[in-house]
Amino acid sequence: MKRILLLLLLLLCLAGCGAPEGPETQENFTFTYSGVEITLHGDAAPVIEALGEPKSYTEEASCAFEGLDKTYYYGPFFLTTYPMEDRDCIYTLWFADDTVSTAEGIRIGSTQAQVEQAYGQEALNDAGNCVRIQGCSRLVILLTDGIVTSVRYEGLLE
Repeated sequence: MKRILLLLLLLLCLAGCGAPEGPETQENFTFTYSGVEITLHGDAAPVIEALGEPKSYTEEASCAFEGLDKTYYYGPFFLTTYPMEDRDCIYTLWFADDTVSTAEGIRIGSTQAQVEQAYGQEALNDAGNCVRIQGCSRLVILLTDGIVTSVRYEGLLE
């Protein structure tokens, strides 16, 4: 699990070197869990407070920003933040199990047919995965043998 987390964080660090202009003012993806809205590039403080004590927490020096990247594990999902001026902002959220789903009902274990029904056949790329862009964020749904194996919301950096 730690290797997967480290690999994901490394990939995130390689994704870009700066924050997009005004990301919090754009229509970014929002994931809702237990009534808490989690918007990519949004202020992390009220989200972390509303979600309560995480099952685990790690931090490390940010490779893209000045300060610390923080990872919170809440059981069904992981949440990472990045430092921006005097606050932390939501950077990624990825599903850890099949107990959570996108607003369209896609979860780990969903079928390719369900993904196509939710997002359209044209949403699948040549590799058979689904990538949706919204504002300065994206939703990445990875499929293996026609089954969803990963669901990840990511903030985009320029």
